[in-house]
Parts: sequence; C-alpha cells; structure tokens
Amino acid sequence: MQKLRFAEKFNYGLGDLSANIMFSAINFYLLYFFVNVGGLNAGLAGVIFIIARVWDAVTDYFMGRISDKTVSKYGKRRVYMLFGAVPYGLSFVLLWLTPFGENMQAAKFVYYTLAYMLYNTTWTVVYIPYSALTANITDNYDERTSLNGVKIALANVGIILGAALFSLFAEGTGSLFYAALGSVKKAYALAGAVFGAVALIIMFICAYNVKERFESSETNDKPFFKTLKEFFKLKEFRNTMAYYLLSMVGFDIIMAVFMFFINYSLNFGANPDSLMGMIFVAIPLVMAILTAALWVKLSKKFQKHKVYLAACVYMFVVLLFAVIVPAENVLTTVLLCVFAGAGMSAIQILPYASVPDVVEVDEYVNGVRREGAYYGITQFMYKIASGVSVALVSLILELCGYVESDTGEFIQQIPSALTAIRIVLGVIPGVIFLVSVIFAYRANMNRDRYEKILAELEARKAENAAATDTESTGSTAELR
Repeated sequence: MQKLRFAEKFNYGLGDLSANIMFSAINFYLLYFFVNVGGLNAGLAGVIFIIARVWDAVTDYFMGRISDKTVSKYGKRRVYMLFGAVPYGLSFVLLWLTPFGENMQAAKFVYYTLAYMLYNTTWTVVYIPYSALTANITDNYDERTSLNGVKIALANVGIILGAALFSLFAEGTGSLFYAALGSVKKAYALAGAVFGAVALIIMFICAYNVKERFESSETNDKPFFKTLKEFFKLKEFRNTMAYYLLSMVGFDIIMAVFMFFINYSLNFGANPDSLMGMIFVAIPLVMAILTAALWVKLSKKFQKHKVYLAACVYMFVVLLFAVIVPAENVLTTVLLCVFAGAGMSAIQILPYASVPDVVEVDEYVNGVRREGAYYGITQFMYKIASGVSVALVSLILELCGYVESDTGEFIQQIPSALTAIRIVLGVIPGVIFLVSVIFAYRANMNRDRYEKILAELEARKAENAAATDTESTGSTAELR
C-alpha cells in the first residue's frame, strides 16, 4: 500500500498521547499517592495493583473479542473510542480523591480497589480497540515502525503532561494547585479532574480522524483457551510476547519507583517548595521524544533486534549509576536523566513495533485474522505482569522499612528503605531489559520473511475472490 500521510500518523498517535496522560500519572504517582497522600499502607497498595490489574487483564481479552465481532457505521474499533471517551476521562478523577480518614485502612483499601477497577474497565473499552487499530491501519512492515515511532513520540508527550505537569500542579506544597487551594489532597483531586478532561477530548479527536482499512474477514468464535493455545503454538507469538512484556515491565518498575528515588533517595523532596521532581521527570521524557526518530531510522537500516540489543546494554549501564549517584547533586541527577531518556524511547518503540506483525503470522498459519483477540490477550498478559511487578516493588519498600504518610508531607526514611529504592531502580529494570534481548532475537521476523507472508496472504485472498466470482458466474448461468 502507499505510504501513510503524516497527518494520519499524527492523529493515530493522539490516542496514545491521551492514554499516556493518564497512564503516566498513574504509573509515576498513583502508588506514591496511595501511600504518601491517601495514607494507605504500602503492602495494601501493592495488593490493590494486583487486584485491579488482574481484573483489567481479564476485561482486556473480552474487549478484544467484542471489538472483533462489532459491526457499526463507526467501524469495529473507532466506535468504542468515540463513545467510551467520556467515562474513560471521568473515572480517572475518582482515583485521586481521599474520602476517608487516617485510621480507616480497610475503607481506603476497598475504595481505591473499586475506583481503580472502574478506571481500568473504562480504559480497556477505549484502549484495546485503539491498540488493535495498528493492524487495521496498515500492513506495511516499515510503515508500522514509522507509525509506532510517531505514536511513541506522542506517547512521550502524554507522559510529560501526565507526569511532569501533574507534578507541577499537584505534588507538594510548591505545586500550583496547592497555592490556590491550600491542600495537597485537593490539589491532587483538581489535577485529576483537569487531566481526565484533557485526555477524553484528545481521545475523541483521535477517534474522529483515524481510518480502518484492514478488517477481520472472519469472526473468531473460538473460546479463550483455544485461542490462547493457538497463539502459543506460534513461536513468533511466544517470543514476541516475552520480548514485549519484559520491556514494558522494566519500564513500569522505573516509573513506579522514580518519584520515591527523587524525593527520598536523592532527598529532593525535603524541600516541599522545590520543582526539581517535575524537572527530573520531564528531562528523560523530552530526551525520549528527541531520540525517537533516531531509533526508528536505525531500525530501518539495521534489524530491529540488533538495535534493541544495543539499546538494552546501554540502558543497563546507565541505570546502574542510580545506585551510586550522590544525593542532592543536581548536575549528576540531570546527567542520569538525560542519558536514561536517550535509551528509553528504543525500549518503548522497538518491541511495540514488532507486536502487530504477529497478526499476519496468525492469519497465515491459522487462517483467521483476529487482531482484537490478539491485542486483548497481549494486554491481558501485560496487565498481570505489570500488576505483579508493581506489587513486588511495594512489598520490597514495606519490608525495607518505608513509612507512609496521609498528608503528602516529606518523611525522612531509614537507610535500608533508601538503599532498596536505589537498587529497585538501578539494577532490576536493567537486568530485565537484558533478559528481554534473548527473546527479541528469537522473535526476530525480518523484513523479507514478513513480506513473503503478506504476499502469500494476498495470493490466498485473490484465489478466494476468483473462486467466489466463478461460483457467482455459474449460479447466474443456471438461472438463465
């Protein structure tokens, strides 16, 4: 097919900008908010992440199946983005409320669990169809990489808005909304409302402007475990999923612990009026945006898995400096953020660009195109892996003596907790990235093989079309 116009790539990328405004606020701040503003015990907060994300994982698969079977004048996927945008934005607000007092741990646990499950449900209704659109928009190998490059660049803009600006508006007594409202709790609530509204408007704009070109020709009526079994028989699926999941889990751990690292291990949170947290969140994300085009260009010149290997080794080395960077040293912290951001975009772009290729492999082997079910299972597996990893981070913090707060005020943590934060950030994600390289090499489907699969699929479609025309002609002749 002909190359996609940049405007179409940009409009598609707006969906990830919208999702990441909320996704990054949650990944950077929700665990921190539960513990340090909501006053929830760190261990209980971890349990919430497991419950809510397992629920999210289950709904992801069924939403993928539902979108595969949907027939509407708005398309299979767009209809959910158009009509799901409003509840998707409104449910985000509920996460940032603090309706219960200091000693009401059970009530807080129930409220935040239900609020997070509700948000995840509305997010699933919108984002699973949106994700599946990658395979519906184009079947060109390089255009998918380019499309995902624009998508990831805008995703990082969303991360900046949802992470750095969320911090500017809500985090600490130096935040803009605290200055207006005089309360950290109210500042978080207002930030949630503002960012939820912005996210829903952007998602609606995306849904209004994208096109669905390639649709499933058959309905996938196979049950979950049958579908899952067929996917796992494909070595491309097994290895691509491991490659993708490990890269995402490593990134999720970085986001979950980053604010703890800046505020406590580096002691920048001791000054509540400081905006250093916002700045340190923004720097790696800006660098990720600036380097996204470079990684896309390199992946076109070389094979994706080879470029990914270089990026993972680079990130492993850079993250190790988080263990030794001195506290309250602005220059070394800025350098760490700059170098980490330069590699971060590759960790995001390259695995995700490989994910939609498996849709054609599945169609080639199993004779059915089912991108909705595929993306539902992909997100099902990711949400479980992500929930468990964030819960383990919470558990490590609690076991190492981290003390929660329900006021948002800075509490000096004991040395074991500060060291644990450094190790979780500086060692664990880097090791996970290196392990993911093994599966990246095993999953590798080079451009030539992919194009042969596409050619065979096109030949099958042409043969089926010819057979249909022959049957139609024969039936007409009989009628005569």
